[in-house]
Amino acid sequence: MPLFPGHIHVTAVGKLGAKHWLTAQEDYIKRLRHYVDLQLVEVKDVVGSGQPDAAAMQKEGELLLQAAKGVGRLILLTPDGRTLTSPQLAHFLQKQLEVYGRVAFLIGGPLGFSENVVAASHDQLALSPLTFTHELARVVLLEQLYRAFTIRNNEKYHK
Repeated sequence: MPLFPGHIHVTAVGKLGAKHWLTAQEDYIKRLRHYVDLQLVEVKDVVGSGQPDAAAMQKEGELLLQAAKGVGRLILLTPDGRTLTSPQLAHFLQKQLEVYGRVAFLIGGPLGFSENVVAASHDQLALSPLTFTHELARVVLLEQLYRAFTIRNNEKYHK
């Protein structure tokens, strides 16, 4: 049974292909489920499928919003989002879950988010001022969510 109320959705464009990313993702998902109900949703990567970039990004945005339907809070991971320390993220995450119940972290495709996704979002966070591949960004997000829960539980992992 999860220790924290609420549900976290990680909604991302594309699938992880490389075994090492999949292994890391599954490890952190398993760890996180000791603390909270977590769902990972992958939507189709449309960029590069022959459509113009703007149309592909729009379609990815529609898929992201559809996958996150019913979630109380949409948080985009963007390079221009707010940066938080790990303890600040832990506090932020607890408040979001307490107030909104269902929280979705959205990871866009290689071109980012369409305007309709940005307009629908409630907040934007940056994982770092550095640029990451989408695979690495997903694993870093999962690790930071896990770290946030260990911080809230005063566990040794964060030290």
